[in-house]
Amino acid sequence: MRIRMKDHKNMIRILVYPNITHNSRGQDIEADSFVQVIKKQILLLNEIRDDLWFYLVLPKKVNSLQISNTSQLIYPLPTYPPTMRSHFDVDRFKKLIPHNLDFDLIFSHLPEQTHAIKNTMYNLTHHTPNIFGYCHWFDLKEVVSWNVDSFLQNITGLLSCNRCYVNTEYQKQMVLRQASDHFNSKTIRQLDDILKVHHLGVDEKDIVKSINTKPSKIIVFNHRTHSYKNYNNFIKIMDKLWKERQDFEVWIPLLDGKSNRPYIITDKGDKNFYYQKLQECCVGFSPKQTYGGWSVATTDGMMNGVPYIMYDEDYYKELCSVSDFFKKDDDVLDLLNRYLDDKKYRNNKAREILKYTKKNLVYKNTIKEMSEYMNQLVLDIPVTIGSHLNEDIDVLSDLYRLIRNKGKRKVPQSYSKNELFKTRGWGRGMKWTPYRQRLLSHGAIYDVRGEEPRYMFVPSSNEDYKQTDDYKTWLSLIRKQDKQDKKVMSKIRKSRID
Repeated sequence: MRIRMKDHKNMIRILVYPNITHNSRGQDIEADSFVQVIKKQILLLNEIRDDLWFYLVLPKKVNSLQISNTSQLIYPLPTYPPTMRSHFDVDRFKKLIPHNLDFDLIFSHLPEQTHAIKNTMYNLTHHTPNIFGYCHWFDLKEVVSWNVDSFLQNITGLLSCNRCYVNTEYQKQMVLRQASDHFNSKTIRQLDDILKVHHLGVDEKDIVKSINTKPSKIIVFNHRTHSYKNYNNFIKIMDKLWKERQDFEVWIPLLDGKSNRPYIITDKGDKNFYYQKLQECCVGFSPKQTYGGWSVATTDGMMNGVPYIMYDEDYYKELCSVSDFFKKDDDVLDLLNRYLDDKKYRNNKAREILKYTKKNLVYKNTIKEMSEYMNQLVLDIPVTIGSHLNEDIDVLSDLYRLIRNKGKRKVPQSYSKNELFKTRGWGRGMKWTPYRQRLLSHGAIYDVRGEEPRYMFVPSSNEDYKQTDDYKTWLSLIRKQDKQDKKVMSKIRKSRID
């Protein structure tokens, strides 16, 4: 395989395990929150670096995730939450992991499965990656009504992660409080270290340049119409407002079916339609929620110049500190009437919130921390499994020389992992990850960019790597091996002469 010089990268290869809840009959998987979040994360990470490859575990092909540095591994998954969070097919998952691929990291969006994933990877494959996560949902007692929840599974999974990102500080504290009912203080401190607040934010290019100063009298509720979003109470408030005045509409794009309320509209369309419709709205409503997480629906509106009134709680103040907040239904009515009637006030507030969005909610600034953490997490991957690698240092030296010699050919070539395994006579049970990390620490060995890892020796005009401790260790190993090879060849030549 001929390799172009520009393709040389030390790739970080990441297996992404999903949290899919929007894939039932008649539902569009493109609208699933996991799909939207991981797409945004990958695209923004790609803007600041070009050495990542994502292997996305998905129940079916997702067109919007067909990004140049992604592969899709199809793996049937249930979507009903209690089933999804409990279901893990070890045999099927093991078969999902191709032998020719490498995984440096696992990015789990379903912490309930993280311990099972780690158990399978470490014990039944040759991969030993580090794991970090992003949690879309916790089965908190204030939120769910299942007879049996998955909270303890979630905590067990979190403890198998090096780090797990959560939406808000408010949500993190909810988790720690409930966990303290089941675990000792040492475990709570460990969870506190693992959980890292990560505000989702918005894509900078999606933020409108200016507000619509002549909006229609539309109140938007662009959240899910579930009980944890307090939807029924919102409708009660809108009924009261309708009794006072009949000059407004309420747009609820996620409402399934029709409504008998004359003021409700449910216009639906693609992303462009959704954004354009938001820009026509006078004001948005962010309800009291039991979950305490980030509200993507709210930030969707804010980046399109819509001012929101929000329930007076810390999870919304983390999102936007300059909004108008409410505690009582009467406060909601007073605020909505003001936004509908006072254009000057509405437009000034819209400008203030748009300015706040541009300054504080650009996701690209937040994603930089995740990018830096992934680098550190790769460096922290253990380079020994037990003691076998230290005892087998000659094997590592041989692997290096194989890659070096092939890379020094007139037409440089690379080795696949399967080819390296074949040279050693290794089976699938061989722990490869420590060898991979040692090889890539050399400084002149690269994992070539592409879906399948390929290892290549690439001497560089910039030889700073020769000053590193890793390289000096390498050099001593190779010199030792070369001396041994010369002795063997000398004996062979001598025997031939004799």
